[in-house]
Amino acid sequence: MVIRELKKRLEGRLREIFWDKLSSTQELSEREKVFENIVLQEPKNKSFGDLSTNASMVLASYLKSDPLSIAETLKDKIFSLWEEIEDIAVEKPGFINFRLKDSFIKEKLKEVAIQKERYGFNQTGNGVKVHLEYVSSNPTGDLHIGHGRWGALGDTLANIYNANGYEVFREYYVNDYGTQIEKFADCVKSLYLSHFGIKMPYPSDGYPEETVSKVAGEIYQKYGDRFILRKDTKSPEVDVEGLGRKAVEIMLSNIKETLSLMGVTYDNWFYESSLYEGDRFERVVDELKQRGVVYEKDGAVWFKTSNFGDEKDRVVIRSEGNPTYFASDILYLMNKIARGFDLLIYILGADHHGYVKRLQAVAKSLGIDVKRLVIIIGQLVRIVKSGNVVKMSRRKGKTYTLKDLLKEVGKDPVRYFFCTASFDTPMDFDVDLAKQKSAKNPVYYVQYAHARIESVIEKAKSVIPENISTGPDIERLLRESNKDSSSWFVDLIENLSLDRVDFSRIQFKNSSERDLAKTVIFYPDVIYGSCRNNSPYQLVQYLYRLASEFHFFYNHYRILRNNRINIDRFILALLVRVVLRNALKILNLSAPERM
Repeated sequence: MVIRELKKRLEGRLREIFWDKLSSTQELSEREKVFENIVLQEPKNKSFGDLSTNASMVLASYLKSDPLSIAETLKDKIFSLWEEIEDIAVEKPGFINFRLKDSFIKEKLKEVAIQKERYGFNQTGNGVKVHLEYVSSNPTGDLHIGHGRWGALGDTLANIYNANGYEVFREYYVNDYGTQIEKFADCVKSLYLSHFGIKMPYPSDGYPEETVSKVAGEIYQKYGDRFILRKDTKSPEVDVEGLGRKAVEIMLSNIKETLSLMGVTYDNWFYESSLYEGDRFERVVDELKQRGVVYEKDGAVWFKTSNFGDEKDRVVIRSEGNPTYFASDILYLMNKIARGFDLLIYILGADHHGYVKRLQAVAKSLGIDVKRLVIIIGQLVRIVKSGNVVKMSRRKGKTYTLKDLLKEVGKDPVRYFFCTASFDTPMDFDVDLAKQKSAKNPVYYVQYAHARIESVIEKAKSVIPENISTGPDIERLLRESNKDSSSWFVDLIENLSLDRVDFSRIQFKNSSERDLAKTVIFYPDVIYGSCRNNSPYQLVQYLYRLASEFHFFYNHYRILRNNRINIDRFILALLVRVVLRNALKILNLSAPERM
């Protein structure tokens, strides 16, 4: 990583220079905040340089000093001594901008050539065990569009954490216990019996009949009257529990099929009902009583969540003796901790804001560091067709499901579009744009960059090696090869044996080539930042930027011309290919060879 390593070095030197001055006026926690607020990043305006820092302005606010004066001090004592830097400039009100040496960029390009498909990976996670739960839709209906967004974001986030050296476990929580399943079973029973000419009233507050009828029909086709214990047109006896289990099984099969169309898979499907097997629930309640965090009131059992930051206490067991949804949340949290996970990431729907404080309250009451809980609330998606929002109503049967979207648009556009914005930002999904086969469609635009490079490789195979233009020590490479020049060149193309290239001899003949190379070497920082901020959209933004810079480079500077190849540009294109493939793989998108 370039930016992260330079940032760590900068912070180290700042501590050496300013720690004593800060200690005279600030508490320890305040001093640490100083360094947390210092950033090193690319400036929005390229003319300002490759990287910029606000260090002098942050320090000035604490030291009550002139930021420009501090900036000059930092320039002289820190940045002017860095071998990676070529030009340094101080700009009002105190920004320090600098340009990286071309030799440093070339040195970093070699890492791409050596690491290949592992380029961008790091070990900052140090094997920390992460439990990542996402989607977890109740098995009482089809997956809606929002579930698809959380599935794409969750699956991509898992890949990002893996790339940062974490040990990630992906889990789907199956709500197969409680009143919602009982209600679903009653709905299925009504429509199931109708196949035998037995009329039963459909629950007035039941689930949409369109979905339930499909499940009841499938059960009838496969199992006939197996679940009817006594055929009586007025008072039939039905194995409702068994019927409910079979209905959940069918719904889960449909959910798994839909998610597989998106390329979303899990390490485990965890059933809520398993939390209540044997006397597990009773033992947990006893433990909570011993801890003094629950109490009885009006015949119900309450959790003292208000003592731990929640807005009010929550019911754990209702007065009639049934556990609440919150009881399951408690059991599931304790189960995750017992399984040895270090970090618990929840991706929940937009209607789950209340879960944040109550889950944190449970963690605090059990002595669990709340920093181990990362609760992400995903916002909803609107489907747009022909410029109009598609209005949907599950109750009225007007639905456009995730499976419908996948069948109409395809996996890659769905995953890409869902990852373009932050979890907490509502978004519109433009179906017409997602179906376009043009540069206006961002996923097509990104994948086309990869296809273009593949086309260059195919064309390069026909180029006579003697026509290779001057490049990075090409004569030495050919001398060291035991093969003739033709076979060496084919080896370079087919096996990406770029680790043998002397990158110090590459020449950036224009700003486009240099900018493209610089963007390539910033890829590991994007992978790191996307993990630290739980933001897959940062990777998507980077990927689009890389594709844009390559398209500009390709359109303005010829790699192949008149049966001649510019080896510097060809190698740069191969490096871009490596990064494109790596990023597309993390997003679980295809890297097409032709488009």
